[in-house]
Amino acid sequence: MGYFLEDIAHQRFICALVERVALELDLSPTRLRHDVRNASGGAGQTITSLRSFLHRYAHTADLPFDVLVVAIDGNCSTYSAQRDEITRVVSQAEYPGLFACAVPEPHVERWYIADPIGFQHAVAGATPPSVPRYKCERARYKRALSDALRKAGLEAPLGGAEYGDQIAQQINLQRAGRNDSSLKHFRDDVRQALAAAARAASLI
Repeated sequence: MGYFLEDIAHQRFICALVERVALELDLSPTRLRHDVRNASGGAGQTITSLRSFLHRYAHTADLPFDVLVVAIDGNCSTYSAQRDEITRVVSQAEYPGLFACAVPEPHVERWYIADPIGFQHAVAGATPPSVPRYKCERARYKRALSDALRKAGLEAPLGGAEYGDQIAQQINLQRAGRNDSSLKHFRDDVRQALAAAARAASLI
């Protein structure tokens, strides 16, 4: 699994979520190797790093990854517009491999609290966080995540990313997907890509 992500909040949550989806396909997470090529610098750096990678591996059958995962926050654009941007970059390079898109709307912290009950199970001492109605406001969901952690008596110098893997492992994916369609889209995308990769390797 190769990853081009915006930051540590993406990395901690998305890698763990991919493992959850693998389990749905009866694939052991121990079969997955996470190779994070970018997890800093925001969307601009993510796309720049992705372009460099694609330039190197376009038109070759010797690919380093079975599945490529690219994530950029929605940042007040539409899910389809951001996903189309990722797809356009990959398609223009004529990259022959499998890939999945993650576009948290508007920011990945909304995924952290998409299932309040699962969040409570993942974070000891937490109460189900209040999930603000969707609004394109910078830090709206970061603030809700930080408030929930603070009420549980927890410090989060990384803004909650410290708990990303725990939360992704505990949430109910169906409930979270109903609450946040962008999370459901990614789950479906990565499930399809993983299944195709597993069939190619005769794992399922």
